Amino acid sequence: MAPFLRYGLLRISLFFLVGLIGYAVGMRQLLLVAFAVIVSAVLSYLLLGGPRQVLVERLEAHTARRRERAAAREEERRQSGKVSAAERDAAVEDADDDAQRRAH
Repeated sequence: MAPFLRYGLLRISLFFLVGLIGYAVGMRQLLLVAFAVIVSAVLSYLLLGGPRQVLVERLEAHTARRRERAAAREEERRQSGKVSAAERDAAVEDADDDAQRRAH
């Protein structure tokens, strides 16, 4: 199971379990929701460290791969000499700004 899905299901399950316990002891409405949110957050911090770490590692690896691909694309673009329309527009604006500053 994907780490994000597993961690999310564990958090939701913990929330509902705490909510059921709160309901069983007589809590209702806002007090029940507040109790479930706070207690399940604390319990998830204490009990779900392993699944959370797996999720964090997966996200960090995914982010690193994306950064590497972006850097490779940027390097390839630089070596090819291609310039995007946005970069051309920015260069024209910079040149206009420089010309206006020199004129004043």
